Amino acid sequence: MMNGRLIGPMVFVFWMVSGLNGVYCQGVNNVGGEKSDSPEKVSGIAGLGEKVLDLVTWEKEGVVYTIYPSLSVSPRNGFVYGVMPAVKWNSAHKGKFNTLAINAEHSTKGMLQLQLEHEWYLGESWLTTGDAFLNSREDQFWVGANDDEFFFDRREFRIEWDFLNNPIPSFWIGGGILLNNNHFEESASLVFGEEGLKGAEGGFIAGVGPKLLIDTRHRTLSPEKGTWLEIIPLFAGVAGFGDYRYQRYTIDGRQYIALKEEVTSLAFQIVVDYADGDIPFYEEPQLGGKERLRGIGHPLEETGKAVWLARAEIRQHIWWRLGVVAFAGAGKADSGYKKPFADMVSSVGGGLRFRMLPDDPLNVRFDFGVSSIGTTGFFISLKEAF
Repeated sequence: MMNGRLIGPMVFVFWMVSGLNGVYCQGVNNVGGEKSDSPEKVSGIAGLGEKVLDLVTWEKEGVVYTIYPSLSVSPRNGFVYGVMPAVKWNSAHKGKFNTLAINAEHSTKGMLQLQLEHEWYLGESWLTTGDAFLNSREDQFWVGANDDEFFFDRREFRIEWDFLNNPIPSFWIGGGILLNNNHFEESASLVFGEEGLKGAEGGFIAGVGPKLLIDTRHRTLSPEKGTWLEIIPLFAGVAGFGDYRYQRYTIDGRQYIALKEEVTSLAFQIVVDYADGDIPFYEEPQLGGKERLRGIGHPLEETGKAVWLARAEIRQHIWWRLGVVAFAGAGKADSGYKKPFADMVSSVGGGLRFRMLPDDPLNVRFDFGVSSIGTTGFFISLKEAF
């Protein structure tokens, strides 16, 4: 999802005003030592906010639908407008929901983005996850001895799709595919070629590989308890299919701890991401971005063939549909792991959470982070970062 997005002004105003009204509502609810912050019991402006949000959220035969506007303004993209629909329904696994999230945006400067992300449990034994992404935009990279900013037009199409089987409880095994095609403007290809970057002209990537997943989380949306471990070897260019031949190995481990159920929780993550072979520069493992160290705003600013990172986050429900988080992490992007702790990059930040659905933790997250190398990041997206 685009960096710097603001959710539609009507919904945003109600969130903010309702948050201020929460101070009053909590004081009333706390009389006699009893506190209630359920949507059914809130009053005043918060109750009005619920009525407004009911206009963009509805349920039919066990399926919950929601659709929010997406608006932002930036010098790079101009005025951006679009919609963010999401669909959620129960699966055969308790606490594990099927979800489909869509983001469609356009801008006055020609940016076009369409993204679909899904997680579906097919009966009790099968799981499919993945996303499809189509984007035409001005992108950014850093070139030269001084890492000068370079802007270029980029068109990208990407599909990542996994299909897993559940032979025993909490254990999933299967495989996945990666299809990716990039096209850069001619002047950008010349600059990247002069820099000696692999993938200067873009091109087509086709990858395939097995996937192993251990998942003991009590739920998939904003989990508070359990362990999640994913191991993914990816092999691109098998049998000469595609323009690049490389291997990539990713290990992603997460632990969730509930300090106070549905109120306060901790989340921890460790990632090791290594690539070998002729991987294009825009596909190298990334240290930053919305799903890694959020103090690095652009994912291409810190990349390398060997990346590791560790981070922690505390998540706190405040009132009604609102929550906050604070996070910190550190890691490194390099050509190898010979000196993994030298010149590490650290990142800290915080964010706001808004629950899109009244009874399920499908959150819109607003995150801002800073890093030890002087970069910042601001992200608005669906679901938690990890």
